[in-house]
Amino acid sequence: MSDAGHQPPSGGTQAVRPVAMFSAPGHRDTIWSDVKGTVTQSREIDWSGGTAAAHRIEKVSGAAAIRTQTIELQFSWNSGYVEADAESGKRIQAYKNRPRYGLILPPETSVEFRIKEKSNYRFLSIEFEPAYVLRIAELQQLRCLDVIETWDYNHPLTWQLAQAIHEECESDARQGLLYCETAIMLLVLHVVRHLSNYSHALNSFRRGGLAPNILRRVCEYMASRLSEDLSLSEIANIGDLSPGHFSLAFKQSIGISPHAWLRRQRIDHAKALLRDRDLSLAFIASAVGFANQSAFGVAFKKETGLTPTVWRRANWL
Repeated sequence: MSDAGHQPPSGGTQAVRPVAMFSAPGHRDTIWSDVKGTVTQSREIDWSGGTAAAHRIEKVSGAAAIRTQTIELQFSWNSGYVEADAESGKRIQAYKNRPRYGLILPPETSVEFRIKEKSNYRFLSIEFEPAYVLRIAELQQLRCLDVIETWDYNHPLTWQLAQAIHEECESDARQGLLYCETAIMLLVLHVVRHLSNYSHALNSFRRGGLAPNILRRVCEYMASRLSEDLSLSEIANIGDLSPGHFSLAFKQSIGISPHAWLRRQRIDHAKALLRDRDLSLAFIASAVGFANQSAFGVAFKKETGLTPTVWRRANWL
């Protein structure tokens, strides 16, 4: 995963991509568009296999036609006015003043969006290359994956993962690549399990934990790189495993996710550094792999119940 936090110019009325197309620059799915509106914030995270882009929209209207090239998931949290519809396969999908709306579009889906008005909403667009989904779900032997086109998708877990990914986009992946990629991996597995014709293949994930030698290697690898922003794919490669298999097997072995284990190691090392009064919190945050002091403070309090400053005062030698 890379290039976190791209932010195009915002503010003022400007041409914007249609509702299902807020995504990475250079996206090729749009056939035509006259959508215009006011975008107050746009940020995205890219990784090898996909893109997640989060937006805050003041107001948009217009129409557009697209034909998808990837697997696309769209999530909208609406706090303003919504009146729009979409036509896909001669079916009309209307959504008016719903607090949230989600859809899943497989590759080669043609949709025409007609937006009378949408205002004051947050939007998340996630694109997965089909090969990435096959790799995560350990279905590389398949030539393709048939994902079911789904409108008004409302599974609670999906929305929880979407919210976490949206927050990571907006904060420039504050909790690190490992956290964000884990949420993305879980979302991929959920889509394959519930919205594809290969859900039975996920039985392969009912295996046991990691072999002791692999577990030792990956733990040593993470512990030796506390200052680095490690990705889930990078760590899984140490054990020659897919990210999905590795993440679930690691949790079966340790009882917590790779991200939670790495955070605990970072906080334990931070405690040792905090005993040195000459080290600033910003220096310590960087030394243990956090993007900034704010992210370090949030993680430290989650692990200890105290802020770094309060903990330091209570534990000075």
